[in-house]
Amino acid sequence: MKCKRNHGIRVRAVAGVSVSFVAAVLLVGCVSGTQLKAQRQQIQEQAEQIHDRAYRCSPRELALAKAHEEFGRAELNRGNGRRGEDHVLFADEMIKDADARSLHTLCLDPSLQDRDGDGIIDSEDLCPDTPGLREFQGCPDPDPDKDGVCDPWVSEMGLLAEFAHICQGIDYCPTVPGVLAFFGCPNPDRDGDGVCDQWVEAAGLSDQFARTCTGSDLCEDVKGLPGFRGCPNPDSDGDGVCDPWVSEMGLLAEFAQICQGVDQCPYEKGTLEDKGCPPPRKYIEVTENKIELKEQFFFATNKTQVLSKSVPLLDEIAAVLKENPAIHIAIEGHTDNTGRHRSNVTLSQGRAKSVMQELIKRGIAADRMTSEGFGPDRPIDTNSTAEGRAKNRRVDINITKR
Repeated sequence: MKCKRNHGIRVRAVAGVSVSFVAAVLLVGCVSGTQLKAQRQQIQEQAEQIHDRAYRCSPRELALAKAHEEFGRAELNRGNGRRGEDHVLFADEMIKDADARSLHTLCLDPSLQDRDGDGIIDSEDLCPDTPGLREFQGCPDPDPDKDGVCDPWVSEMGLLAEFAHICQGIDYCPTVPGVLAFFGCPNPDRDGDGVCDQWVEAAGLSDQFARTCTGSDLCEDVKGLPGFRGCPNPDSDGDGVCDPWVSEMGLLAEFAQICQGVDQCPYEKGTLEDKGCPPPRKYIEVTENKIELKEQFFFATNKTQVLSKSVPLLDEIAAVLKENPAIHIAIEGHTDNTGRHRSNVTLSQGRAKSVMQELIKRGIAADRMTSEGFGPDRPIDTNSTAEGRAKNRRVDINITKR
C-alpha cells in the first residue's frame, strides 16, 4: 500500500476523535497495511481480554475502542488506508485508556464492586444502588425522623426484618415525627372530636385514618361536632346569630347557612336586630356558666319558704329556661357562719330545694335541675361584718349544661 503525504492537509475534528489524537496521527505518519492489520488484531484481542473489568469501570473507552477497531477493519477492507489508519490508531488509544482505567481492585474482582460509591462493597451492601451509611449496612437512615417507624422504602425493599431493631411498620409521615399507632404520623385528631386535622386531607391520608376520624376540622384545637366540621355549635343559643368565636376565626362564610352576624349575648336567645340579645332583664343576667342574680331570693328568717317578694325573680328565671331548653342548672344554697354549722347546712339545702320546686311549678322539668346546700362552707365575703354576712347568705344558680 502506498501512502502519499500532503503537507497542506487541514486538521478536521471528527465525531468522537480529539484534535490531539488527529495531531498524533499526523506525527506518526503512514504505516504499512500489514502493520495496521496486526495492530487492529491486537486491539481486538486486548478488548476481549480486559472486557469484564473495562465494562465495569471504563465502559465508554471500551466501547469507543471496539467501534473504531471495526470501522478501521471495514475501511482497510475497502482499501481506504488513511481512514483505516485513523480508526485503528484511535482504537489503540482508547483500548490503552480503558486498560489503565480498569486496573483498580474493584474493577478486577466483581465481588468487590461498589456501584453506589458509598465505600461499602455490593456484597455487603443492603442497598447497593443507593448511597448509604455503614451503620445501616450501606442503606440510608431507615428512620430519619426518629419516631421508631420505618420509612416506606424499607418495606418496599423487603428490609423490615433487617431494621427491626431500629424501627417498625411503615411511616406515612417520614419527615415528621409521629407514633406507630398513627403510622408514624402525629395524632390526626388532636382535639378528639372524630374530625381529622386539616393536614390529613392535605397529605392524602384520609383513607388511612378513616377508622380514627373523617372530614377536615375547621377548629383543630377545640373539640367540636362532625355536623359543624369539627367546630362547636356556631349558634349555641339557637337564635340565628353566630357566637363571637365564629367571626374571630374568620368562619362566618362557612356557617352562613346556620347563623349571621356576631352575637353580643351568646348565652341566651335574642334577635338579629338586637345583635343576638334579648330585651333587657331586670332581675338576672345569663353568662357562660351561670345565671347571675341582680337581687337575692327572700326567705323568712331561718325558714326555707321563698317569700312572695321573689316571685318576679322566679318568673324571669323560668322564662329564660323555657327560652333556652338545652340549659341545665345546679341550684346551690349558702349561709353565713352565724349559728350551728349543721343547722346552717340543713337550712341551705332546704332553701335550694324550695327554689327548685318553685321553678318546677312554673313548668321547668325536674331533670334539668339539681339542688344542694353548703351552709357556711363557701363564703364569698368576710363573715366579720354584717355586709359580708349578707353577701354570704345567697342562692347561686350555675349552668351545668347548655
